[in-house]
Amino acid sequence: MVALAAGTVVLSAPDADAANVTIKGDTNTVKASGTLDYELIFYETEEFSTLEISYTADLKDSNGKAQSNAVIPSYGTLSNGVATGIIVTAPSTPGKYTLTATFTETIDENPSTTTVRSVTVTVVNPIKLSATIKNTGDVSLTDFVVYFKVDGKLIDDSKTLVSAAAAGGETTVSYDWVTDIISNGQHSYSIVAGDENIGEYKDLILGSNSSFWVGHSDYGGVTIAMFLLLIILLIVAVYVYRKPVKNYGKPKARR
Repeated sequence: MVALAAGTVVLSAPDADAANVTIKGDTNTVKASGTLDYELIFYETEEFSTLEISYTADLKDSNGKAQSNAVIPSYGTLSNGVATGIIVTAPSTPGKYTLTATFTETIDENPSTTTVRSVTVTVVNPIKLSATIKNTGDVSLTDFVVYFKVDGKLIDDSKTLVSAAAAGGETTVSYDWVTDIISNGQHSYSIVAGDENIGEYKDLILGSNSSFWVGHSDYGGVTIAMFLLLIILLIVAVYVYRKPVKNYGKPKARR
C-alpha cells in the first residue's frame, strides 16, 4: 500500500574514449499513476570546439507500446556534464515498463552519433497500512513522530507527524507503502514511536499489531475451492434435471 528508495539508481557508460551517459534517480519502483524524478547526464570526455547534445525519452510497456505523455519533457537539448531533469508518470496498470533515453551527439564537423540507455520501471499497487493512536492522558500531543514496522523492520519513509487530542482523543495514521521486494503470504505490521520524540508518553496507546496478505488471503484457497465445488454441483443438478426418463411401458402379463 509505495516507495522505498533503495538509494540512487545510476546507469552509465564509462568508456575512456567516449561520453559518459547517466540516467539517475532515487528509485525505480513507483505506485500506479505516481511519478518518478530522473536526471539525464551526458558528459563528453574528448576535446571539442563545438558540441551539440540532444535527447528523446519514452516509457514503453512489456509489449513495446509507448505510454502517452509518460515522460516530461520527452525531448530537449543537454549541456555537457549538466544534469537535466525529467518526470516520469507511471501508468495506472501495475507491471514492468522500460524508460528509454536516446542521446544524439554532434562533435565539431563529425557525423552525429547516438547512445541509448534504458531503465526498468516497476509499477505496483501500494499496500495501505493504517493504525489508530489514542491519547488517554490530559495533555495534547503535537508533531509526535511515528513509524510503521513491517515484519519487525522499520520503514524509514513512513515517518509521520501526528497530533492526538487530550482526554481520550484518537487519530488514525495511514501510509501507502510502495515496494516490489515483498514475498507472497501473510505479513504483520505495527506503528511505533520514533526515537526523535522527547520524553515518555505513557498515556499514548499505539495501534496493536495488524496483518495483510500479498498474493492471496488466508481464505483465498478455501473460497476458490468452495466456488469450484458449487459450480460442479450446479452442473450435476442441471444434468440430472434435464436427463430424459426412459419409458419402459407396462409390464408384460403372465401367461
